[in-house]
Order: sequence, then structure tokens, then C-alpha cells
Amino acid sequence: MVTKAIRSLGLIVLLVGFSGTAARAQAPGSRTYFNQDIFVAQGQQIHNATCIFCSVQVEGDLTGRVLVLFGNLNVTGRVEREATVIGGNAVIDSQARIGGNALVVGGNAVYETDESISGNAWVIGGHLSPVGGRSSRIHSTHRLSFSPVFFTVVAIGAFLLLSILFLPRRRTDAA
Repeated sequence: MVTKAIRSLGLIVLLVGFSGTAARAQAPGSRTYFNQDIFVAQGQQIHNATCIFCSVQVEGDLTGRVLVLFGNLNVTGRVEREATVIGGNAVIDSQARIGGNALVVGGNAVYETDESISGNAWVIGGHLSPVGGRSSRIHSTHRLSFSPVFFTVVAIGAFLLLSILFLPRRRTDAA
């Protein structure tokens, strides 16, 4: 039963990923790959990058968003908008820039300077680690990490709550 639910959830994630990226894949300079890594070389510019079961290495400029499902993201160049990694890790170099928010679900994120991420940085089910400690500059952006233990407790609590709400209840007949 649980295996069937996991397969169904995996299929839904893939279908949503493909349907959401199909329109973006038509934009000039966008890349959508399945099981093949995306590499943006220094001096190269592309618009959006979507990678499923693979990794993305950005040394050049990515003028849109990057989405990685079940792979890793390594940025030494520039991502103008959001960066999302589900089921993998993200590494952001000190010279790298992410212009929007960074979200990592089910993995870890490492960044070298607070200036590397312009927006918020969220890690769910992993750790957010600045290399060499935090800088002394005060930011208005959020840097937040939900550890795997917290994420597991919340997931189990949500499952129990949903099972209480949706499981059929036995009615006792008055004799």
C-alpha cells in the first residue's frame, strides 16, 4: 500500500514537472533534460534550466530559473531568479549570485557568503550551512533550515492527522 502511494506520488511529481516545464522549454535558450546533466559554461548564457534525475552546473549566466529534481545544483556563475532543488544538494560559491530565493527540499545547501543569495534561503529536510561562519552584515532576508528530524516529525504528524480525518469510523449499533 505504501509502495503504491510512493509510486503514485513520484509519477505526479514527474507529470507536474513535465507539464510545468513544457511551456518554458519552448523559450529560446532554455534547457530541459531528463537523466542528462546540464552544464552552463563560463561566458555562456541560457534562460531556464530544468533537470530531472540529473545535476546542473552553472558557471555562466542563467537569466531565468533553475529547477533540479533528484540531482544537485552547483553555482559558480549567476542565476538571475529562483533556484529550486528537490531531492539533492546545492552548493553556491562565493562569487556566485542567485538573484531570487533558494529552496532545497530533502537535501543540504552550502553557501560561502550572504551576498551569494539575494532572496530567502529555505532548506526543508536538510541543513543550510554557511562556509566559514556568517558575515557581520545584517540582512533582511531569511535563512532557515528545517532539520531532517523536524521534517520527519512534521510528516508523521501530518500523516496521523490525515489518517484520523479520513479513515472510516465504526459505528456502534444500539441494541
